[in-house]
Amino acid sequence: MTQVNRSGCAVCGNADARALEDVILEGGARATLCGSHALMHRRLPTPAQTVAELRELLANRRDRRDRRQDGDELGAALTAAFSGSRREGDRRHT
Repeated sequence: MTQVNRSGCAVCGNADARALEDVILEGGARATLCGSHALMHRRLPTPAQTVAELRELLANRRDRRDRRQDGDELGAALTAAFSGSRREGDRRHT
């Protein structure tokens, strides 16, 4: 039986035992993940075979392209609905 490293999340290193859980990878290997990375692991379209592959798949997504500037219709509608210009007739407007 493979001993699972309970010292921290295999991806981010989070060592808070309350947030850790053990998962079984597709190849049968075991890994310890924090709750966030365990959730991401469950949602992967193709499960990881090894811990190294898991780290690669779940690596920090902030390194990827920033898509916040792309915008979308919902975002534009919400911005318009809550912008100050819509509140000019509002009695709370100062």
